[in-house]
Amino acid sequence: MRSQFLVVLLALGCGSKESKDAPKDDPKPSMGDKPARKDRAPTGTARPQSKLKVTLDGKPVDIQQALAWKTSEGIRVIASSVPVGCDEVTGSMRSIHEGEVTFDVNLGNALQPDGSVKSEVKSTYYSGMTSQTNAGPAVTTGDAAPKSTFTAEVDFKTSSAGKDTHEIEVKGTIDALGCEPAKAKDAPALPPEMPATIEVAGKKLPVRGAQISSNGGGWVHLKLTTGPETCKSWQSGEMSVEISWKEKADKDPFQVSLGGSLLKQSADQTFDKKKITVKPTPVAPGEIEIAGDIEVMKYPVKLAGKVTAVECPK
Repeated sequence: MRSQFLVVLLALGCGSKESKDAPKDDPKPSMGDKPARKDRAPTGTARPQSKLKVTLDGKPVDIQQALAWKTSEGIRVIASSVPVGCDEVTGSMRSIHEGEVTFDVNLGNALQPDGSVKSEVKSTYYSGMTSQTNAGPAVTTGDAAPKSTFTAEVDFKTSSAGKDTHEIEVKGTIDALGCEPAKAKDAPALPPEMPATIEVAGKKLPVRGAQISSNGGGWVHLKLTTGPETCKSWQSGEMSVEISWKEKADKDPFQVSLGGSLLKQSADQTFDKKKITVKPTPVAPGEIEIAGDIEVMKYPVKLAGKVTAVECPK
């Protein structure tokens, strides 16, 4: 996310990371952004966001522009205290104008525990940190087509990265102008289907990848994915399920985590361990048989079949 894949859970477990913009008293550029510029004026036309209330460290900020465009995972919105233009923001990096306050919101469809699909805030980005703790339902209108109007109701609070943290609070309606997205890179080819499936809230997809990893502290993870994700790539598919053991020798999993573009990032340690089996354990590269019918963060999750797992380097 900037590429939101900067995000991605860069450590899956996750927590939060945050967004894009540095206040006037912080001269450092944020992650994914170029240094502040003094030699060029913003290229857009001001569109004051009268229905949006933004404060930075408790002080009001007037947002002068909001822009939106389609991405592979949904819609990305950027709001700024200066009238930036589409040409400035739709690439993977951008320059921050002197004194600019800006944040991003990534929205997309999310599968609900009852099987329905609703629009949600997937993540927010502010001053070097991407946060997924702000995820939640979002009332939106429009599809962010170029030159159209896209609106989103938002309500979140998040902090910047770095030693000197700043807190931004955003609440109200973002009224964004649609932009032409930057030319997308060719999506990686999908690996072949394995004889195994992931089913979440009634939606069933074939498993296409299985990776084993460890964090050096005893934990071992087996991640099943429905997309092109590999040990070296964080290009996620629609769904992923990660099964974790606290110690390599443990037979019963300690935690199950959900992820992917269609699911909220979540981790649960309260599932019924008697209803999930993984053979053999400890997990090792090669063929692994999985069976499960559990509930994870209120989502019904079913796993079935055999996968061929690879071990990711530490």
